[in-house]
Order: sequence, then structure tokens, then C-alpha cells
Amino acid sequence: MNKQLTLLVLICMLLSACNKSIKTLPVESGVAKTLADYRKTNISNLEYQLQFDIPEGKSAEIPGKNKIIFNLASTDQDLQIDFRESANLIKSVKANGKVSAYRFESEHVIIPKKELKKGQNSIELEFITGNTSLNRNDEFLYTLFVPDRARTAFPCFDQPNLKANFELSLSVPSHWKAMGNGKLSQVKEDGHRTTYEFAKTKPLPTYLFSFVAGKFETITREHNGREHTMYHRETDPEKLANNTDEIFRLLFESLDWLEEYTDVPYPFAKYDIVVIPSFQYGGMEHTGATLYNASRMFLDKDATKNSLLARANLIAHETAHMWFGDLVTMKWFDQVWLKEVFANFLADKITNPSFPDMNHDLKFQMAHFPSSFSVDRTSGANPVNQVLPNLKDAGTVYGAIIYHKSPIVMNMLENITGEEALKKGLQTYMKDYAYGNASWEDLIAILDATTEFDLKHWSKVWVDKAGRPTIVCNIESENGKISKLRISQTDAKGNPGDWTQDLNLLLGYKESSKLIQFTMDKPVVEIEKANGLAVPDYIIPNAKGDAYGFFKLDNSSKSYLLKNFDGIQDDLARGIALINLYENLREGIVSGKEFVSAIEKQIEKEQNSLILERMLSYLKSVYWLDLNPNERKLLGKTLEESLWIRLSNEKDMSKKSSLYSALSSIAETPERLSQLYKVWKEKIAIGGFSLSETKATALACNLALKMPEKADELIETQTERIQNPDRKKKMQFVAPALSADVEVRKAFFESLKNEENRQIERWALEGLRYLNHPLREQEALSYLPQALELLQEIQVTGDIFFPYNWLSVSYSGLQSKEAGDITRKFLEERPDYPENLKLKILQASDVVLKK
Repeated sequence: MNKQLTLLVLICMLLSACNKSIKTLPVESGVAKTLADYRKTNISNLEYQLQFDIPEGKSAEIPGKNKIIFNLASTDQDLQIDFRESANLIKSVKANGKVSAYRFESEHVIIPKKELKKGQNSIELEFITGNTSLNRNDEFLYTLFVPDRARTAFPCFDQPNLKANFELSLSVPSHWKAMGNGKLSQVKEDGHRTTYEFAKTKPLPTYLFSFVAGKFETITREHNGREHTMYHRETDPEKLANNTDEIFRLLFESLDWLEEYTDVPYPFAKYDIVVIPSFQYGGMEHTGATLYNASRMFLDKDATKNSLLARANLIAHETAHMWFGDLVTMKWFDQVWLKEVFANFLADKITNPSFPDMNHDLKFQMAHFPSSFSVDRTSGANPVNQVLPNLKDAGTVYGAIIYHKSPIVMNMLENITGEEALKKGLQTYMKDYAYGNASWEDLIAILDATTEFDLKHWSKVWVDKAGRPTIVCNIESENGKISKLRISQTDAKGNPGDWTQDLNLLLGYKESSKLIQFTMDKPVVEIEKANGLAVPDYIIPNAKGDAYGFFKLDNSSKSYLLKNFDGIQDDLARGIALINLYENLREGIVSGKEFVSAIEKQIEKEQNSLILERMLSYLKSVYWLDLNPNERKLLGKTLEESLWIRLSNEKDMSKKSSLYSALSSIAETPERLSQLYKVWKEKIAIGGFSLSETKATALACNLALKMPEKADELIETQTERIQNPDRKKKMQFVAPALSADVEVRKAFFESLKNEENRQIERWALEGLRYLNHPLREQEALSYLPQALELLQEIQVTGDIFFPYNWLSVSYSGLQSKEAGDITRKFLEERPDYPENLKLKILQASDVVLKK
């Protein structure tokens, strides 16, 4: 009897386990993590055979076909294929050669499990291609499917850890060109149509699948036996002549460096690039068909060093993705930062040899710390690792933390492990997970084997925790000598901090300085090495740039740095001091008036181009957001004069460009505006600095805001002057936002509520920025509630950076408490507002929320 009872219990347990294993997966919009996890365990050997028949007219339908071939381990579930478009766009479906009795539900084509079989299956779909992510223009189109937008164009399994081989066929008008990820295998001419067939790719996630078609010119160069082609639409021969060779040089340099560093030859069949006018991002790492923003690639001949550096970093960044992101891909978009940290971190290493005269430690500071602080100082700070239950919200995880804090954290990791150990660990990581997927934890496990440091705990604090430590120096003294120096760290709520990092404490004096290195590994650390030293004039706790946090200035340091900033001889320490001063302004320790007055005195003295450009960038921000109109009137004229004198005397064209940008931004006096208007109208040099078409256009827009009586003339004349058709269309689009007529401006804002008018996101953002200029703050306040209302729709319809950029420009000219009140009211009335979008609002509105 006992044996029978035991047997019965075992049978019940087995039945229960079986029932659990065949529990029906829910069908829900987006790509839920539960669905993705199931598909990953059940689907293998995945292949897509895609065909698109692209007409010339951008509003005409694009017929498509997709044959999906894959192996199934089990047929216990219906098959959910992702398609975020209308059901009526699906024209036919066959499952394993037979017409399918599929159903369409919650953005999925669902194939009944009875039509499936273990082993190899094929699903054939005919459909009308969705337009959401095709970026169709009058003369060209390009796809942009990151993070989960492939499913807006064609039915697929849209998740990063189901990599597939892609075969692609594109039929286009005969006067167009076409390209895709794979190598071109065949071209067929048929009257007014041409078909481009591309070879099967190596395994790729759907977000990296891409194609481009349209009217493009091409330039080809050869390197190490491989041809590389650049597709572009630039019509300015001078821009092409000044930039093409350097673009290819930077590309080849990046490829060579990465092959050596990773010990993995370039892992794909080709590397061509497409330079897109008004592209949404700086670049996008589609394998074999990498997209770049034209304004970031084709620079003016007098481009600043920072612009040249930014281009080099951009090319290195996207090239690094061929290995880090494309060859080895994160498992889920909650760790999208994993590919970005490698790309940014290695891009900095790659570009160093191209700029031998540059202080690269300072460059790293300026490139990453200010951007990371811009989020980490706010109440909307997010950790590097984020939670993502559904890929439909993947766009909200993007931002400055994953692009800029993560390289800082990676730099810390390299300091812990050592440069060579990290390099070898990454080589192992590349080879172990090639053409597959891996996580941050996989890398930590590899590195943990070669270090005694507790990397898992370190990672938990720096990667899984939001915000930054507030670090304060407290000095006790006797007779002018330090008797006790304590360094404390707290979190945003004032609780004791648990961040671990090395600090290089600089005790600064008028004629000398003393550097003390120590590890901050507990809430309070006493620096015994400082006992008996003279009390310093100022302290820079992070003088070597390895440490991260808000370094609160004591009164003595604040006073000294505001008056004697140029007295710090070391460029790195001076640059860090500048960042610390600005962060203390943002935290209310330094006033806007104090900051602007201090910077005005430094304009003629600063010779380091990186520091000068950052200084002027801060100056523009503080001038408009932290000075009231009376303070601007009081300080503006002197500030304009200081900028004009330095601009006139400066010999370096890169620095001239930075100075001109600052002058044109802050200029408000009638005399200076009249001078700038004459420069624009008569096309004359300003302080020996000739305006390119790009700068002349920006000046015309700037003057239209400040000289409304001349707005029509400025915009109409400048539009006529623009030769490039893409740039001319952009100017025509944003012109209403520059109108002197408030009703025309209101109508422009209303037009942005229509998704169609937001399709070229950079145009929409530029127009919105003009509407929200600080000189129009009262008008801009009326747009703010509506801009916030649109955010959820924009998150659904826009690309990954659009939601935050929309918020950023909506707050760009606001400095009043009223703007903060509007923001608080909006959030208070919506207690269930999506958390990730709420964080974006808190990040963008930080200045006004602190009023």
C-alpha cells in the first residue's frame, strides 16, 4: 500500500511538472522577456530569406516576402512571430508548405502548433512592409531597426539573442543604388528596375539587419585587400575634398587596431558606410552597412579640435561595434550598455595615436564625465544595469549613463585588473562567444579568474546602483597646519556611501601642490599623510581623473578657484577643476553670476583647446539658464567684448570656431547683433573667421530669434543661399519656428503633434529648440504641458534617443519655477506613469525642479 501511494505521488508530481512545462505563453504586445526566453530555448538554426520591391515614391507601398527557416525543439506552443503593424498588411502565410490557419493578435502572427513539427520548419509570409522604421525620403530610404523595430517592417523573431543568417533581395528603380549587410552577389537589370541580391550573412540579431536604397554617389578605397565603399549625398566638392581621405584613414586605422587588440580578424564579409543627411544618431553599427550622420563626417575646414576628435571617436566607436555588439551581442537590451561601453572605451584608445599632441587623460574627462554627471546629479538618475521586462520599452534605457558612465566604470575595471589582463580577458570573451550572445556577468567571470579583487561586489555597486557619491573634505587645523583631514562619502539622501575607488587628492598652494593617493573604501577615510602639512588654498580630490562623484567645494577652494582658476598649471587638474566648479553650480554651491564672472576673466587666458571648448559650452548654458535678464544685461556687454577680443586675436582656427559659437549664442546687445547681421548679410569674415554655409545658416537662425524685425529676410535669403537640397529642405521645415509671428510658431508646434511631421527627428528637434529659446520662455511654458503629454506617443513612434531629446529641447530654454511646477503637477497627476519615462522627465527638468 505504501509503495502504491508513493507511486501515485510520483505520477502526480510528473503530471504537475508536465502541466507547468506546457503552460500556454500569453500573447501580449511588444516582445516580452518570458516569450523571448522561451523562443531562445526552442528555436535554433534560424535563417531569413527576405525580398523587398521598393518603388520610387515614398508613400507607395513596399511589397515584401520573408521565408523563415528554423529548427524547433518542441511543438508544445503556438509560434509567435513579431509584427508591429496592422493585421491587414499580412497578405498570405504558409507553414511548412501549406496555407496556414494563422491568427493575428497583439502585434504577433500566431502559427498554430499543430502546423509545426520538431526539427526544421519553414514559414513563408507575403506582406506589405511597415513604414515606421524605413526612414523614407523623396530620393532615398534607410532602415533603422534598433532596438526592436525590425518587427515594424517585416515579421520576425525580434530579440537580440536569436541570431540569424540573412539573405536579401532588393528591387529598386534603375537610377537608384542599393546596399545591405551582405556582400553583393548579383545585379539584374530589367527595364526601369534593378534587382540587387546579397549573399547570406554571418549570424546577426534583427536589430542589425539593414538596407539602404536611393540616389547616392559612391567613393571606394582599398585596404588590406578589401574594398570599402562610402555612399553619400554631399554636393559640396570642397567638403568632399577636405574630408574623404581622412574618413577612410580613420576607418582603416580603427580596423587595424581592433584586429590586433581582439586577436580576431574583421569578422564579416564587408565594411561599407553610408553617410546620411540629418541622420538620427551619430552613427549606427549595421554590419557591412554602417550608417553615419553627414554633419559629423563632412566637417568644415576650420572645424574645432573637439569636432575632429568627435569624428575620430565616432568612426572608432562604430568600428569597435563590429566586434563588440555585432560579433558578440548582449543577451537582452537591459544590458545594451555592454556593447556601448566597449565601443566608447576602445574608441578612446583607438583615437589617441591620431591626436599625439592632445592630453588624452583630459580628453577622457571632457568626453565622458560632464555627460554622465548631467544624469547622475538628477533625481532621475538610473543605474548602468536596468530592468527591462519587454523590448517595447528598450528605447528608454538609452542615455548618458550607458554611453558615458560605463566607459568610466570600464576604466576603473582596467585599473583594477591591469591593461594587459583586461585585453586578454576580452580576447577570451570574443572567442568564447563569437557570433553568439554574452552578458556582463560572463565577462566578470572570465576576469575574476585572474584577480584577487572582489569584482562581483565592485560591479554590484558601480553597475547596479544609481547615482554618484557626494565626496566632502573636512580639515581641522592648528597654527595653519592640518591636524586632521577626513574625506567622507554619502549618497543622494545623505546616507553613508559604499563606493570603492582610488582618489588622488591635490592640496593646492599658490606656488606648489601636494598629491596624496588613497583608496576610498568606506564612508569616512582619514588621510594621516596630510597631518602637519600647511592648510591648502584649495583642494581637488580627483586630480588625476580616476575618481567619480560630486566633489563638494569648501569655501576656501570655491573662492580660490573662482579667482585663480588659471593658476593651476597642470591641464588635467585645471580641466577637472572646471568640471567641479560647474557641478558645484548645478548643486547650488556656486551662483550663476559667480560662474560667468569667473569664466569671463579666463577667456583670454585659457590656451588648452579642450578646456576652452568645455568652458565656453558651460558658459553658454549658465548664461541662459542661471542668469536672470537683469544679470545678463549687467554681464553681457563685457562678456561679448571679451569673446570678441579673444576671437579677433586668436590664430588657431579651431579655437576661433569655438569662440565664434559662444559669441553668436550669447550676443544680445544691439551693437553686437548689428555687427553679426552685417557679417551674415555681406558674407564677410568675423575676426578673420569666414563662415561656412553651415555656420552662416546657424547664424541666420540665431539672428532671426534675436532680431524678429529681420526674421523674414534672414530666413528667406539664407534658404536661397543653401545649395545642398537636403539642407535646403531642412531650412524650409524649421522656418516657421523662427517666424516673428507667434501664431505661425504655434501652428508649427501643433504640426509636431502629427507623427508624419516628426519623421525626420533632427528637423523636428531643431524647430522645437527654436520655439523654446530662452528669449521665448513665456511662450515656451505654454508648450511644455503639451510636450509632456506627447511623450508616451513619441516613445512608441520615435527612435531610441527621441524621447529624451524631445524633453531636452522642451526644457532647453526654461529656467523658471513655473516650469518646475508644471513638471511636478504633470507627474503628481499620473502616479502610474511609466517609470523609465518618468526618470527621463526628471533628468531633463533638473534645472527647473531645483528652482
